[in-house]
Amino acid sequence: MRFCLSSSGSRLSPYAAVLIAARVVTCQPLVGHDGIFSLDISKTALGASIEHDPSFVSFSFEPAFWVEFFGNSTSPNKLAFDLLGCIVDHGGQPTIRPGGITMDSMIFNVSAGDPVRTTNPKGGVYRTTVGPAYYESWSNFPEGTKFVSTLNFGNDSLDIARDLAVASIKYASNDSISFFELGNEPTNYPSSRWMNNTKAYVQQWKSWTAQIDAAVNMTLGADAAVEFGSERWWASSATTDQTGLEVLPDALIPAGIDSKNQVADYSIHSYPFSTCDPARAVLATTQNILNQTELARYADEDIYPSAKAAMDAGSRWIIGEFNSISCSGNPNVSDTFAQALWVIQSELIYAVRNASAVYLHQGAALVFQSSQQVNSAGQNGSPGYSTYDMFYPRESEKRGPARVLPSFSSQLFMAEAFAIPNTRVRLVETPSGIDKDYFSAYAFYVNDKLNKLAIINSKPYYANSTSDFTVTLDISKYGHSKKETRAWLKRLSAPHVNEGNANKTTWAGQSYSQGHATGDLLVEAIGRDGLVHVRDSEAVLVFFDKRDANMDAC
Repeated sequence: MRFCLSSSGSRLSPYAAVLIAARVVTCQPLVGHDGIFSLDISKTALGASIEHDPSFVSFSFEPAFWVEFFGNSTSPNKLAFDLLGCIVDHGGQPTIRPGGITMDSMIFNVSAGDPVRTTNPKGGVYRTTVGPAYYESWSNFPEGTKFVSTLNFGNDSLDIARDLAVASIKYASNDSISFFELGNEPTNYPSSRWMNNTKAYVQQWKSWTAQIDAAVNMTLGADAAVEFGSERWWASSATTDQTGLEVLPDALIPAGIDSKNQVADYSIHSYPFSTCDPARAVLATTQNILNQTELARYADEDIYPSAKAAMDAGSRWIIGEFNSISCSGNPNVSDTFAQALWVIQSELIYAVRNASAVYLHQGAALVFQSSQQVNSAGQNGSPGYSTYDMFYPRESEKRGPARVLPSFSSQLFMAEAFAIPNTRVRLVETPSGIDKDYFSAYAFYVNDKLNKLAIINSKPYYANSTSDFTVTLDISKYGHSKKETRAWLKRLSAPHVNEGNANKTTWAGQSYSQGHATGDLLVEAIGRDGLVHVRDSEAVLVFFDKRDANMDAC
């Protein structure tokens, strides 16, 4: 183990030069086991992605558990809003989608109060009833937060869907709604609904959205309706599962889904692994979810054909709901530090493929998803929060005390990565000699200039690992050429990949177990040698402009 020494001789972090409270400490370079590797990074954005803004990383929350996650308009959940506020402090501006399976059994009742679930004793959700207070609670979110107004298509009732849309316009805070979404994963609806006929689905979708638009426009008034715009709908919202009904964008677009110019975004749902049944659950391992080659293959084969169809049609596409392992994750995998690395990998994979936004899903076990799934609700049907969540919002019989999970710190990494509007990103080629399955680097550009560099070394590092296979990279060709410090670095780290304690997971030396930073901020100064060291199961974000290395966040 190598320690850096300050001028007082005190021991600091076992990494490169460290900036602590504006005090710079210098260390000798550490040479990785396999030598020093150079990254070939383009200094301009030519060939990089579309421009991304701070809302690129957004969230989806299962509406049946809205009160558990967020409380209500008068009694908000402090932990949830501390965490969201922290993401905003680090540069993020997430849009919120209250969506998922339970939006397709949601109804509005003007006499109702907070959202209430109607369930069976095992926690199966038959209905979620919301009143004005549900939409009023959106005002608790950080200033400027936008929402997706999600509508029930599953009950096959235009009145229910229209009433939800109109209520959201009436009771949500002004200008907070960016989009409408009609239905969640129609690929999982009964086949008798449209007899697996894409055109029948499109016909009903267009008829309903037109009638809902008319009701919403009447509620808004003429001027406000024009300002809202006609392109206000998400289309598709389908999974990549092979089902009889083809409603991914590459099927919907030729069928005329956007003939009335209503579609703002084509939404695709992404779950590369699953615990919905034993055969898939055995594959949902730490080793597998961190294999970047396989994650990219899934994106290219299962997601990108429909994404390309949307872009070829001149439209935007998004990942409207995603997480690592469907059916609420896999205990001891998605509730560990491995999930943090997975989040960064996946969101950057979609960023370079020109997704306009990604919505990370949060919720609890839904027993109607599968009779064979690994996860279940708690005793007497109480929530069994999903192990892929970034925090458990309430104390529960199934998951224990309310707490932050290790993956939350990845949200701060990504918030800072996309904190500057109009950021473009590109994949950097992995140097020969480094395992491409477990290494990737991404360059970020602002105004056609290299601004940041993300490096992810996802090779699993366990508590009993005998070697850490630290990768040492030479980036001396980039950043400041005539200064002692070429760039600055923040590190996402944990003692090992299967660490489940957020207290031991750090972003730039700080942990966030209760929504606020604990510990000293550590921003590493990359010296003139330009060497960056990244241990297995770590990720770093390099800043080429010190002003962008957020020093005063939560």
